[in-house]
Parts: sequence; C-alpha cells; structure tokens
Amino acid sequence: MMFTLKRCCLIALLGISSFACDNDSFFELENPPEFPWLNMEELERGVVTPYNITFSSSWGNYFGDDRLLFECMSDMVYLLPNTSADIPFEEMYFRLTGDQMSKANQSFRRGYLTITHANSVLDFLKENNFRPYEGMNADDIQNISRIQGEMLFMRAYAYFSLARRHGPVPGAPNFSSEAILPLRIETPLNATQANKAEYVTTERIYEQMVTDLLEAKALLPEQFISGLHHPSYADGRVTQYAATAMLARVYFQLGQMDKALSELDEVIAGPFDLTEDPIQAFNKDTPSQGREVIWSSSNNDPVIVRPNKIPTSMNWSDYRARNGGRGEFHRRCTWNQFPMSHSILQRVGWMDDKLGVTEEALSDKRYQQLFWRLEGNPGTTKADPTKYEMQYPHIKEPMVWGDKYYRAPDGQRTNIPAIRLAEMHLTRAIIRFKSGDVMGATLDINLIRERAGLAPLSTVSEEDIHQERIKELSFEGDWFHYVQALGLPLLAGDRDADPIAFPYPNMYWPLPQSELDFKIE
Repeated sequence: MMFTLKRCCLIALLGISSFACDNDSFFELENPPEFPWLNMEELERGVVTPYNITFSSSWGNYFGDDRLLFECMSDMVYLLPNTSADIPFEEMYFRLTGDQMSKANQSFRRGYLTITHANSVLDFLKENNFRPYEGMNADDIQNISRIQGEMLFMRAYAYFSLARRHGPVPGAPNFSSEAILPLRIETPLNATQANKAEYVTTERIYEQMVTDLLEAKALLPEQFISGLHHPSYADGRVTQYAATAMLARVYFQLGQMDKALSELDEVIAGPFDLTEDPIQAFNKDTPSQGREVIWSSSNNDPVIVRPNKIPTSMNWSDYRARNGGRGEFHRRCTWNQFPMSHSILQRVGWMDDKLGVTEEALSDKRYQQLFWRLEGNPGTTKADPTKYEMQYPHIKEPMVWGDKYYRAPDGQRTNIPAIRLAEMHLTRAIIRFKSGDVMGATLDINLIRERAGLAPLSTVSEEDIHQERIKELSFEGDWFHYVQALGLPLLAGDRDADPIAFPYPNMYWPLPQSELDFKIE
C-alpha cells in the first residue's frame, strides 16, 4: 500500500513537461524504496509541503510574487523614477506582458510544484481507498478526509494563481477556445506521461478549481479541534471557511454573482468579525490571528526564520523591523520603489489636489495604522527620515507607502493574511449593489467604515464601494483582478498610458519559454 520511487521521482519533476525525463528507464528501478509516509504522523508532514511552496521561500513564493506583480500592473502604485532594484520592476509596472518575465516564470514553476505535491498525496489516498494504514480509528478517518480537503484546496489555490497570471479573463474570446495551461490532476507515473501534459483552456482550469473547492468544502472542518486534529493544523492551514471564501473569489472572477453571493453569505455568517482595529490582522507573530482573518500564512516558527520578503518593494518598513517598525524601532526598507499613486490617493480622498493630506485620511484608522506618508526630500541631510524622503534625494513630492507587512513584534515572523473578512463584505457589497440591493450594499460598506472609525453613509454609490475597497485592500494584490471581474477599464494611474478596456487583450503573462518550446509539436 506504499508508493514506489516512480511517484517520488515524478514529484521532483514538478509535474510539468519542461521538467520531464527523456528515459522511461529512469522510472523503473529494481527493489525501489517505499514512499516515506509510513503512518499518519509522516503523512501530516507531507501535507505541509504545498503550503511551504506557496508561502515560505523568502524571495520566490507565488503568494508574494502575485501580490507584487498584480499591484504593480494596476493603477494602485507609482514607480519612483530613477530607482532600481533586483526585480523586473519595469516589466511589471509598464505591463510588458509580451515579454518573458522572471517573476511570472518562477511563480509558474512553483504553482505546478504545489499541484504536483498535492496530487501525490491525493493519489496516495485514492490508490489506498482512503484507508492507507492498518488499524485506523474513527479519528484517523476524519483526519484523512481533512487531508484530502486540504490538498484539493491547495491545488485549486495554485490553479487560481496560474489562471489569473497566465490566462485570459472570463468572457474574453480565447477564454474558452485557446488551450494555454497544462492540466495536472494526477501524478504522472512514467516519462511519457510526464512529457505529454494536457494543455487546456483557461475555462477548463476554472472548472477544475470549482470542482476541487466544492469537494474541499465538504471535507474540511470549520476549525481546529484539539485532540482530534494534528497540532500543526491549528496554525496556517485551511478550513471549510477558507474553501468557501475561495469559492466566492472564483465565482466572482467568473461573473457568477449569485453563486458568489451564496458563498459570501456563508463566510460572513461564520465566526469572524470586524470588531478589532485594522492593524490587528497584520501584527501577529504567534499562531493567534486577528478576528477577521479567515486564512493566513504562518511565519511564526520559533526556530526557522523564513520571512516573505517580496512585499518589501512596496512596503515602508523592512522585513527586519521590530515592534511594527515604529518609534525607536523604525527601519525603512532601502530598496522599495512602489508607493501609492497620487491618482489613487486623490480618488479615495486621502490626498488633495495640492498633494496635501486630507482630514478624511487623518480620520481613517487604516491610513493611520497601515500606511506611511513621507514629505518630499527637503534638500538637507539633517531632516527626520520618518517624516521626509531621505533615501531618494530627487523625490521632491510627498508619497504614501503601504505599511501592512512586518508589523509584528518580530517583523521577520509576521503572519500575512491571505483572506480577510473585510474582502468578503466588500465583494458582497458590489454584488448586492449591482443586483439592486443598495440597502444591503450600504450595510456592508458601513461595517467597513465604522471599523475604520468613519461615519456611516446613508446610502452608497458604486464609486463609494470601489473607494472603500481601495482603502481596505491596497497592497494585497486585489485591485487588478477586481477591476477585471467587473469589466471596468484598467486605468493608467500615474503612468503616461491609455486605459485598457475589457477584455484586456494580451494582459496576461506567457508561459516560461522552456514550457513554450516543449509545447510545440
């Protein structure tokens, strides 16, 4: 009932054609060793691997890369002129999607590595009729179901990342006609299978996400139960609510608003709330989470330090900041290049037409707790670097930086929210508004505003909803895809460029050249 080296070797090949072997004999060994999941404890360790690939490589995880990439492609940020960093900043900012780009390429590979590892666990369970060990008790059987749900979720999460980065948007002419992405839902068992990936349409990839998430939702528990679940499940692992929230995201992106609304209602009725200040979702370096956090990366290992360093390019503080980077613990990131665009700041009422800070901003807890304004360089070396731009002497205008990352007592171990309740309310608000339920949309928006310390609105407009989403979710990689889900134009922001209208032709990244070369018949 154990895997042989065949499956183990294929895992190392990432499950995609560009990493496949050319020789079937590689897979056929005499006396192959047994696969190492010999008991439930070891299986739990195998389950952690897709999470680690998704979140834990400091400079190369696709969770962080997506946030940076899609924020840079939106009108949310501004690229400071005459600066440089060891990232493809111009390709991202100027939306050069016809080019090969390292951030997209490495995320492609890591996405399929996640899928391959998830598939290996799922195939192991399936081949053993979901009873892989002798003497399993009722608790073991429940945990097998949970593990199956986790792996289905992580496969869907990786495909969601891949489809949004490398595929056309739903509704585009080639969404349902052009085979673009490899589909892997089983581990290849020989070189021929590994070399012959099935390329499918982006629509087919979305269908697989829905299938996986519906099954995951049915299998996953609502929360960690001590004594039943493995202790590691208490921290950073997905639950039924995370699967429901991801279904809402997928349906929203597909334009299936009634289905999205049903999932949103279910998540919002769950155990999460908006009673804490905004900062409380971003300042934890222990297994505890803010009350609105539905799912979070887990960076709080007491021994291993693996900070997600990618957001430093758009964050005020360095990943090595202490105690939230405030006061004597101030530590400015020395390579960040992407503050908020002036056009976005003025759109939401946080900056006036003379680039001054507004009373609206000063009254908003989000602005006060999760952003940092610097005045332009004053032309002296003696000015306060927490108030003035001292890193780039040529920047003379004020800039507002995001400051959501590395805000825990130990910045390197700060957990990063992956799904928050605020997003669920904001998505429900726009769906309610579009369906004519302005009162319901207003209730959702006022929950967000009141948490931010702002007065409730008597009624909301569509632009009110957009503005609250910008203020709430900026620097979390959300805005680019929200705009696309609604079919709105991708605005230029502070770039000298024209808006890009739906269906945003070619506004997605090609597969790595090695994959494209391999794909050619």
